[in-house]
Amino acid sequence: MTAEQQKAILSSKYKLNLALLGLIALFALGVLARLFTGKITGDMSNYYFIWYQNILDNGIAVSFREHLIGYTPAFWYLFAGTTLLDPILPRVTAIKLLPILFDCISTYFVYRIVRLKYPTGNKPYWAAGLFFALPTLFINSAQWGQMDALYTTFLIISLFFFLQEKPLQGMLAFALSFAIKFQAIFFVPFLVVLLLKKKVRWWQFLLVPAVYVVSCIPAVLLGSSWLDVLTIYLRQTTLFSQLSVNAPNLYIFVPWEYAEPALTIGFIVAFCTLAGWIIFTALDKREITPERMVLLALISVSLTPFVLPRMHERYFYPADVLSLIVAFYIPDLWIVPFAFQLSSGLASAVYLKGKSPEPVMFGALINMVILIVLIVYQFSRNTNALREVSQHEITS
Repeated sequence: MTAEQQKAILSSKYKLNLALLGLIALFALGVLARLFTGKITGDMSNYYFIWYQNILDNGIAVSFREHLIGYTPAFWYLFAGTTLLDPILPRVTAIKLLPILFDCISTYFVYRIVRLKYPTGNKPYWAAGLFFALPTLFINSAQWGQMDALYTTFLIISLFFFLQEKPLQGMLAFALSFAIKFQAIFFVPFLVVLLLKKKVRWWQFLLVPAVYVVSCIPAVLLGSSWLDVLTIYLRQTTLFSQLSVNAPNLYIFVPWEYAEPALTIGFIVAFCTLAGWIIFTALDKREITPERMVLLALISVSLTPFVLPRMHERYFYPADVLSLIVAFYIPDLWIVPFAFQLSSGLASAVYLKGKSPEPVMFGALINMVILIVLIVYQFSRNTNALREVSQHEITS
């Protein structure tokens, strides 16, 4: 073996060890960030702790029958499971372990999705590590104690199955997401595009109400009424009257005194915008490659909360997640996850730190620019050619 060959081997081992250390550092950072679960926010005090105590005092059956938890039965079951940890963990930690668990599940499926594009190499590990260390993810679960990871995990799983051309499993995963939280509807424009492109059959959409009804059966057997469990999402729409609950979208710029007329106009704008995007996307004759599929999914979950009124600061959480996947599938868009982290971080800071809402306006401007970039990219670039280039890079 020549000196040059030995040098090349040593260099290769050095790079491998450096990459391994980097991956370990990323996962360690994600774990470390989730160890500090003691922060108690207003949502924890005003809602979660009360629900938790009601379950401990009255039992699951009474809590369901008296509708003491303002979410769907699927959410109730998961949340009630946290009370089993009450003898061994502080309740704030027990509650936050639920979204942290789903963070871990999401991390695995992010790895699987990126592995579909890169059958060899360590890029899927980097994707999983970066995902696990995303600030808005561990802030949402470990600091804030929110449950956005629950429904978003099933959106990620749904995308995984669609990328594998398994629409039935994809729709089943989406149905589970919808059974947990209504915000799963951000994925609907993407699903409609798949329907119009004949990637999904119309009857597979019936899984959504079917899964929801099945998820309600245990709650009804425990004493809840069908009317209560089937109208939860309708009741949730009346909980807030603000056009934007610190959401970095269009409506953060509308003065509160114009809220009533702006609400009607907002729904019309949202319908027209989303319908227009769906129609023009469906009319695009280009093949829906994996690259285009992840891009369309990202546009769906970011455009929908941007044009809909009455959104919350957390509702761009699925966009934060899918933007990282897009960056690995379409390296040209590497800046997008950074931009979403910034806009979502600004919105979260307003709530968590009690700051003025001006940062949310900057976040809304960032989201507007991101969406323009994504939509222009969608219609102006041929991702089929991009895929060929990527495949050539993989094989070489």
